[in-house]
Amino acid sequence: MIKNNKKNIALVLASGGARGLAHIGAIEELEKRGYKINSVAGSSIGSVIAGLYAAGKLTEFANWVKTLSRIDVYKLMDFTFNLGFVKADKVFDEIKKFTGNWRIEDLPISTSIVSVDINTRKEVVFTSGDLFTAIRASIAYPTVITPLKYDNMLLVDGGLLNPIPVNRVKRIDGDLLFAIDLSAEIPYPKRKKKKRNLQSSHLMSYSQVKNILSKWVKEDSSRKNKERWSYLKLMEESLLTMHRQISNLTLENNKVDLLIPVSHECADLFDFYYAEELIEYGRMQAVEALDKYEATL
Repeated sequence: MIKNNKKNIALVLASGGARGLAHIGAIEELEKRGYKINSVAGSSIGSVIAGLYAAGKLTEFANWVKTLSRIDVYKLMDFTFNLGFVKADKVFDEIKKFTGNWRIEDLPISTSIVSVDINTRKEVVFTSGDLFTAIRASIAYPTVITPLKYDNMLLVDGGLLNPIPVNRVKRIDGDLLFAIDLSAEIPYPKRKKKKRNLQSSHLMSYSQVKNILSKWVKEDSSRKNKERWSYLKLMEESLLTMHRQISNLTLENNKVDLLIPVSHECADLFDFYYAEELIEYGRMQAVEALDKYEATL
């Protein structure tokens, strides 16, 4: 068994869209094994999970997101064509129900949330101020979710410059540095397709969503290998490639005690309707990584 004084950890949560739901399962496994998370840092979806965990609302959030169907996710998207095609107001109205009026400096554990000021091309690290505002800034995925105008800055997704912010988490003497990587180049088991069960009251909403997305998301039928390429997929894969490279460099320069890998294939950007599966996958990845780690102690 690990001595108690070796169970204090600083936890870093990477960016990665819906894949970030795997963070929840990994955190649950860490707590189950008696690790004490003294500090958290996150970018993008990692900032959402970090902030809600620090606020003691992660379980409530997990229970809510598990109820979302594909249609529910689409209905949370409020479309616009102003510096992005989703304002995300509906999504953030839901998140604000969990964050409440917390200020970051008053949270029970140290929390760092990473965003980027696109005007200066520099990181902005929130360690104080309104928790909801920091999360809103950190998750403004470029060209998809509209950026946040804040204090003479135009803030976008923290993953743009620091997708796995191991250099931004607060450390204490003798703690361990753990990180969860959402862009790992490892295979993911083929997912079983869910049966579509659309009630008639949802059909118009679903049709409207498809019509709006068709203006942005167009498949290239000329591809001989028949892969589904689109505006959204091309943008997501481009940012994922960038995230992978930055993450590799960051981890080379900032050694962690344990890295929990989550396959970049496990979910696309808006696949939040696979919440239960993704949370369980995160748990199992943590189990495997922790078993190997603890065997060496």
